[in-house]
Amino acid sequence: MGLSVEEMLNIDIFSGAKLLGGAAGLGNEIKGATIIEAPDIVKFISGGEVLLTRFYAFQFCTSEEFDSYFRELAQKRVSAIVIKRGNDVDDIEEKVKYILEFAEEYAVPVLEVAFELSFREILRPILERLFNEEVRRLKYFKTTHDNFTALSFLRGSGEDSLQKILDVLEKLIGNPAALFNQNMDYLAGTEGSAQKMAISDNAEEYQPQFYSNYTYLRQKVTLTDEEPKVCDQYVVKWRIMYNRRVYLVITASNSQFGDMDDIAVENAVTALKQEMFRQHTVEELEEKFQNDIITQILNGNFHSRKELEREVKRLGIPVDANYRVLIFKLWNECTGGFEKLNEQFKFDSILRDAVVNEFGDVRVRNDVDQVIVIQQIYPEQKQEDYRKELKETVEKIQKRICQKNKNLKVRAGVGKEVEGVFKLSDSFKEARDSLEFIGIFKERSAEQNHHIVFFSDMGIFKLLCKADNPEELYEYIPESLQKLLHYKKQQRQELILTLNTYLDRNQNLTKTAQELFIHYKTAAYRIDRIVKITGIDMNNASEVLAVRIGLIVHRMIENMKR
Repeated sequence: MGLSVEEMLNIDIFSGAKLLGGAAGLGNEIKGATIIEAPDIVKFISGGEVLLTRFYAFQFCTSEEFDSYFRELAQKRVSAIVIKRGNDVDDIEEKVKYILEFAEEYAVPVLEVAFELSFREILRPILERLFNEEVRRLKYFKTTHDNFTALSFLRGSGEDSLQKILDVLEKLIGNPAALFNQNMDYLAGTEGSAQKMAISDNAEEYQPQFYSNYTYLRQKVTLTDEEPKVCDQYVVKWRIMYNRRVYLVITASNSQFGDMDDIAVENAVTALKQEMFRQHTVEELEEKFQNDIITQILNGNFHSRKELEREVKRLGIPVDANYRVLIFKLWNECTGGFEKLNEQFKFDSILRDAVVNEFGDVRVRNDVDQVIVIQQIYPEQKQEDYRKELKETVEKIQKRICQKNKNLKVRAGVGKEVEGVFKLSDSFKEARDSLEFIGIFKERSAEQNHHIVFFSDMGIFKLLCKADNPEELYEYIPESLQKLLHYKKQQRQELILTLNTYLDRNQNLTKTAQELFIHYKTAAYRIDRIVKITGIDMNNASEVLAVRIGLIVHRMIENMKR
């Protein structure tokens, strides 16, 4: 005969254990050991195991469900039950009383150990007595795998499901664990876990004692909650989709990380990956459905108010509230755009996450390389307060983006406030037009930092936005400037740039030369050439204003042609 329950009690780890009931079963043979941290784990038990539980799996179950679980355990003929009592389980004393009745009826010893002991510490000596090293690891792999698989059978969604997996992991390894997304935003975590994370330059690759599908890193961190404490931190990273990376962070603040912890973490990551993939799939379907509705609303494609009200109800927003549309886009200061499509997808995803995190309760739609936001506006908020708040929010979004790439700038076009969802298409058109003008103004003045443009602030340029084609816009360009636009192609761009810079620098030749990195005499020569070609009177303020507007119109036409 192998190890009996009575012999197990002679193992050092059980020196302080109390036998609560079921003494008639002390001679039961132990064939294995497993942890119950998910109710459905009973489906994976083969019989003869020592069961370890702290009632976490049964914290919310009814007495009928509890009875059903243990009747199934009786059929499996388990050898013993080891319990820990915590204060986070409802009706725990009634459940212990029930277990003791079960123990006497089926001759199953029930032992209680100190709550501070981790199940990993209890499992190891039992498995070592029963199996060799390789089999011990396989057995522990199975028990952790079974617990996380059983968790996946539970109904639940969102962060709650992720939290349950992390809670079970924390119970298994005895150290806090936290989950972060690709932007290193905190998603969920156990008590005492780090809510911020960064991968140090000194982080080294860590290799578990088995083949793993995931990348492990180990780094030193200093905890400063009370006294400074240096400990190991383990980071496991993987991808849900091609553009979404996830990090699991375990901080070894309570105990050293061992081989059994590697096994528990590996199974936890697999469970997390499956759950997050499920969530991502559901989110994509919901997002596509919402995007279709938002597209109809923004483009005014609805047949009746009744149809609109039905669709808006699905979005969960009131029909008659006040709204404003904002459109966000990233601009690369070095190259203008993105050279690689994958890079654009990556940063567009970061922009969207940043917008959602900073704005909170808004409806968001991705449109190629733009993020469209429908924001509800509350009448009691003053316009100046709203502008200040929006500016601060955009600055926070910009800060998030700069952490990933310092060359990227956030641009935001803002439409007017409208009453009711019916008029959102008007605000959308204004937001789109104002976003288009950010690039034009940005080129006109390198010293200005236009991150936000309100359509209402565009003055005379609002009239230009009403033009639907380049020919109509061309009428706003003075004849003098048209001559320069039709000048020799090889010299035209250089002269247009010089004229732009000269007017932006208030016709100051010294500043123009400095801005263009050319000699003063070269700048003077080019301006003289421009005057001869166009006949512009630089001393006529009205004519100079018309030329400035004409240059902006020219850029609008160029944008239309792209």
